[in-house]
Amino acid sequence: MWHFLKYEGLSWLPTEPWAVPWGADILLVDWQPGEEVAEISWAQRATLMAMVTRFLRTGEGRYAEAARAMVDGLLRIAVRSADGLCFPEGYYHADGWRYWKPGLSFGLEDYNAVVAGPLLRFFEITCYRPAYALAEGLLSFALKHSRIYGPDGRFLLGRAGTPETAHFHTRTSFALGALKLGLIAERPELIAWAQRVYEQGKTWGTEFGWFPEHLPNRHAETCCTADMIKLALLLGRHVNSAYYADAERYGRNHLFESQYLSLQRLEEGVARLPAEEGRPGRDFPYSSFERVAERQVGAFASRPTLTDAIVPEASAFMQCCNAAGTRALYDLWHCAVEERAGQGGEPARLAVHLRFSVETPALRVVSHEPAEGRLDVTARRACRFSVRLPEGERQALLARAGEVVRPLEARGGYVELDLGAGETARLHYPLRERSAFYEVGYGEHTGQCQGFWRGETLMRVEPPGQHLPLYGRSPDLPPVEPSPSAATPIEAM
Repeated sequence: MWHFLKYEGLSWLPTEPWAVPWGADILLVDWQPGEEVAEISWAQRATLMAMVTRFLRTGEGRYAEAARAMVDGLLRIAVRSADGLCFPEGYYHADGWRYWKPGLSFGLEDYNAVVAGPLLRFFEITCYRPAYALAEGLLSFALKHSRIYGPDGRFLLGRAGTPETAHFHTRTSFALGALKLGLIAERPELIAWAQRVYEQGKTWGTEFGWFPEHLPNRHAETCCTADMIKLALLLGRHVNSAYYADAERYGRNHLFESQYLSLQRLEEGVARLPAEEGRPGRDFPYSSFERVAERQVGAFASRPTLTDAIVPEASAFMQCCNAAGTRALYDLWHCAVEERAGQGGEPARLAVHLRFSVETPALRVVSHEPAEGRLDVTARRACRFSVRLPEGERQALLARAGEVVRPLEARGGYVELDLGAGETARLHYPLRERSAFYEVGYGEHTGQCQGFWRGETLMRVEPPGQHLPLYGRSPDLPPVEPSPSAATPIEAM
């Protein structure tokens, strides 16, 4: 990252074939091949996110200093108005802006405001006020001038053939920034607006976490699934715990299935794609053509359909999806068990929101789903905690040493119990089987499938994918043992 940080403290695109400005005809003015530009939205957003995380992980001041320099640079180049701040082009030229008013392309105000989320995270950690001022200015201007949302949060589409206007990831990232600002500034109208946008976003995807890259489309983007997971987690923590059910379904299904965990399966899927012609015959300083498939193991499908991880019309290995998928895994792990300090001498409150195998200083949780509806919980210290059951379930059976099995009634979707230090409890609950039909996209871009569920896990889909099929899950998977983390968890939200 350090190599790309130059003028104004910003991250500038390298002179690589993969770094040629995307959408040059609609996002910037008079760009010439070889000219240096700084991509305003995603490049600055991702770099700032990385700097903040490195600062939290290492405590090294150089990362915070680089983040402050980026904030200051973005503030200097922002165009000011009575309604807030905006960036008039999608890319900043080394000699400054060449377009000085909003509206170069439909939805650009929102597109360039996606940096607000990491700006507010940086502000929360360091109290650096310019970061808050920049985020608030960008969000205020975009909310005032946005043409891509209806009053109810509905997604409006722009001119046909302009893909940036229908970019799902832009809308969910922007909603995350608005939600974060609403939580920090205690502005309920922003929280309610972000909640409406999230609910509208759900209508474009599926209950198992598939969300389109563009609207409407039949291929997804892992970045979109990651955004929807984070929105659901934040809404679950601060608005209504029922949203945790969404986050778990998205993670347990499309996020997990989109990760490449077998080199053999990945190579077989790539071999089924049409041969690509015209590929450059040499490596570049920041890119290589060596062992591409092998180096993707652990990464995420960038543009999966409902049933296939890779397809001919949209196959790609995008590093943004790899980063987003990894962050989403971390967010799910981080939020699976919540511990809130007690007030007035009361003990801490513990809640298992997501039924994954995790280990924390307070609890060790082992999930047996989807083989059976069972959760084994061991307490590190005497405590009282609650567990969220599968959506719609109202009762679980509790089994622990020295006691007869007894029922626990759920309140608000959660059952509560007490455990002594070192004591283990087993919770048993139904995993109901059902099927559902899904259709996304439109016309020739339509995707359809029938999904077969066990509890909150999508086990298989019909018809299966043709290249790298998704959802061929064994019904007898053994439980995953949690691995304790040696490092202090980083607040990622």
